[in-house]
Amino acid sequence: HALKSICDIIMLTSPKVFNYPIPGNPTGGILHIYGEPAAAQDVILYCGGFPDGLEPISNLADRLATELDEQDRGCYVGVTCYPGFDNKSFNEQKYTGYKKSGFTFDEVTCCVRNAADLLFKEHAESVSSSEDECKTTFTLMTHDWGVVVGHLFINRAIEERSFTQHKPDRLVMLDVLLRPNPNSNYREVLSGIEIYKPTRRDYLFALSYRTAFAASFAALQYFSETVGLIVLAILGTIVFTILKLNPLQDVDGEHAKVYTKDLKHYLYMMYPYYHMFKEMSKGSATIFTTATLPLDLKETPILYIYGAKKNVMFHDYRSVALLEWEEREGLSESRVVRLEDSGHWMYCQEPEVCESEIRKFLKGREASNENGGRQSRL
Repeated sequence: HALKSICDIIMLTSPKVFNYPIPGNPTGGILHIYGEPAAAQDVILYCGGFPDGLEPISNLADRLATELDEQDRGCYVGVTCYPGFDNKSFNEQKYTGYKKSGFTFDEVTCCVRNAADLLFKEHAESVSSSEDECKTTFTLMTHDWGVVVGHLFINRAIEERSFTQHKPDRLVMLDVLLRPNPNSNYREVLSGIEIYKPTRRDYLFALSYRTAFAASFAALQYFSETVGLIVLAILGTIVFTILKLNPLQDVDGEHAKVYTKDLKHYLYMMYPYYHMFKEMSKGSATIFTTATLPLDLKETPILYIYGAKKNVMFHDYRSVALLEWEEREGLSESRVVRLEDSGHWMYCQEPEVCESEIRKFLKGREASNENGGRQSRL
């Protein structure tokens, strides 16, 4: 029952599997596509984070791709992940055959862009014979470290107006949300609103496990896999067992245990933490400068869904307050959904609720009226 409630690994529908180029490997990226293409359709691209491959989101992706009725048509859903995070059963190349140093956030952002190009290419080719006009909306959905590249992707797409064909119309962020855009008026907007300020305890929770993971990957890169595993065992014991600084609670326990069965792969997937500290060491000019909320939330609204059962939240409280304010004032279609009984992997723990909230978000502002009258932007 626990495994079923946490993650339906067995897919309801087998996805179509494609490869796309990543730095250093012309077929290293992997994309699963769910759903049947239609001329008028919501296209969704999902990218997860640590330590997820393609399987955990499969249940929700399949749900979103399923047509319920004329008002809730099936979406065309693509699922990808950080390079080297995928299940090797779908890719014969060993994960360490990619790059020993892992991939930078800039490189992963390029990978997501390539995945988007492939997703739209497959969609266009599939509906090219249709007599109907091909009209789609593009939603980028991300979780965990995927949110960082999601923020980078949308802000660069807005800035590089030359590639507006694949500029996301909407964002769905799951359990992680970065800071507001510094060029927005968020300080003025939030000046009279009481916002939670993270405590030293919060910072300790956030810093301890990230440091342990980054140091373990550094040991892998500069010494050997054996040294990396030893460092992970020592620091993991100190952080999670002795100091009890696990940011997650029991609701996520079964999901997290899945990854410890292959510790070597688990160790390699820690490269985002290593590159996070490497970026921070640069000073002020880092990728996190542009990894923010979009400037115009009316143009690019955000649905943020997070689980409350964690020892520390993974979002910027100013951004949450800003999205809630946007919703209250009716300024954009941005919304915040807090799931009280879920943790970090809320889309595995409450897939029905996540599906419902995402479908409402795709339909537009009026989806919550009692007649269900809000139509898709399509």
